[in-house]
Amino acid sequence: MPRPPPPGRGAPASRRPMRDFFAAWLATLRSPLLPLLRRALSSSSGSWDDPLSSAAAAVEAHFQAHWSALDAAARQDPAQVVAAGDWRSPLELPFLWLGDVHPSLLTSLLRTLSPSPRLLAAADRVDRRIRAAVPAVSDRLRRAQEAFVAAEVSGAADVEAFLKELKGVALEANRLRRGVLSELVAAAGGYQAALYLEALSRFVLSMHDPEVLRRFDQCRPSPGS
Repeated sequence: MPRPPPPGRGAPASRRPMRDFFAAWLATLRSPLLPLLRRALSSSSGSWDDPLSSAAAAVEAHFQAHWSALDAAARQDPAQVVAAGDWRSPLELPFLWLGDVHPSLLTSLLRTLSPSPRLLAAADRVDRRIRAAVPAVSDRLRRAQEAFVAAEVSGAADVEAFLKELKGVALEANRLRRGVLSELVAAAGGYQAALYLEALSRFVLSMHDPEVLRRFDQCRPSPGS
């Protein structure tokens, strides 16, 4: 496995395949970032101190670095980013939208933490933004597909223009995810934001946990059944 990137820093897809980057990214999240955040949470007694602030900031930056790496990959090969890449686990696939986690999952996860009425109101505002943005991005992809099909039938398909639009779709989707996470973390603030980032990290890692994947495979129907 390649050496994991420093916390909060991405590696452009042009330097190494996204599969390798993602494996290193997961490894860095698993250790040291998540253990550091958990230790800071357990020792803070609900207060917002420098160790907890630093640990939470490193985890948030790590997620932002992931989307930056997806942006870099989209500029090289947008088709591999808009579709589910071969670095995704089978359990992860139902949670993806245009190549990564659906942004509404970020607000759903926040709601599981019994947030305050103020934070619930903030989550509602973010959800309204997501409900407006997701169909618009999906429609942009649909229009690009329809235009390509129509042009292909007439023998005049512009592959370069299609890939350019795919890149724009991928970048817009990642920009939405990036903004949603930033807004939720800022709204939560302090100790609650650290709890949220810890829960998000656990969820992402669970999608690649061997025991969870084993149980998932056991529940899947066998071929031909």
